[in-house]
Amino acid sequence: MSYANPAALFAGTEAQYLRFRAAHPDVFLDLIAGQRPAGTVLDLGCGPGSIALPLADRGRDVIAVDVNPRMIDAARKAAARRMTRGKFRWQVSDAHDLTGVGPVAGVTIGDAFHWFDRARVLAGLDRLVVPGGFVALVMSFAPGTAKPWWYTVADQVLRRHLGAARHAGPEAMYDPPQGGDHETILRASPFNQLTVMRTDQPLRLDLAQVLGNQYTQAYSSPPLFGERFDDFDRDLSGALCAVEPSGVFVATVQPALIIARRGEDT
Repeated sequence: MSYANPAALFAGTEAQYLRFRAAHPDVFLDLIAGQRPAGTVLDLGCGPGSIALPLADRGRDVIAVDVNPRMIDAARKAAARRMTRGKFRWQVSDAHDLTGVGPVAGVTIGDAFHWFDRARVLAGLDRLVVPGGFVALVMSFAPGTAKPWWYTVADQVLRRHLGAARHAGPEAMYDPPQGGDHETILRASPFNQLTVMRTDQPLRLDLAQVLGNQYTQAYSSPPLFGERFDDFDRDLSGALCAVEPSGVFVATVQPALIIARRGEDT
C-alpha cells in the first residue's frame, strides 16, 4: 500500500498520543529489551516514543524513526523529561527508505506495520538487521480479538459525521493491507521463524481518556472534522455517557507480540 503523504496520517495527534494511548505491556517490553544480540534497536514508525522510551529505560540504545517530524519532536520532548539508561538517535525518515541507518541488532514496530508495504519493508530490514537479529511487532489488539466495547459506540457516531468509509488522516482514505495477516507476511519473508505471545490487559478509563484515545486515531483525529469537531465531540460524549452513565469504562483486551528471526539464525 502507499500513501502520498504518510506524514499526515496522524497529523493533529502528536501532542496527545502518549497521554491517551494505553502503554504497551511491560511483559512485552521486558522481553524485547532482553533479546539477543545486544546492541542498538531500530524503532520503526516510532511515533512519540511509545516503544523507544521504555526500551531506553531498560538500557537499549534506540534509533527512533518516524516520517512525521512532529512525532519525532514529541518523542524528543518526552525523552528530555526522563532519565534513561539507553541513548537515542532520532531520524525523520520513511520506513521504506532508511538511508543512513546502519546495522542494528533488532527492529521494533508498534501498531504501525499495517501502514507499510510490509514485504518491501521486511526486505529492507533484511539488509539492516545483523545475523542473529530480530524483528518484533507489537500490536495493541491481537488479530481476531475484540477491541473495547466502546469502540462500537464511537464507530456509530463516527459514521454519522464522516460516513462509512474509513479515513487515514485528513488527506487520505484507508487502504487495507493486502496479502494476509502479519504472521503470513512474516512467514513469507526472511524473518520466518516466529514466536507469538498474547497477554490480557485490563483497561479502566474515564470519559476524558476514552475521548482522548479516540482523537489519537488516524480515522477520527480532530483535523478530519475541521470546524465540526466540537459537534462530533459533543455527540460522542453524549453517546458514551448514555451507555455508561458512571463515566467509568472497563474492558480487557489482548495485545500481541511477534518476535521474528531468520530461519538460518534459529
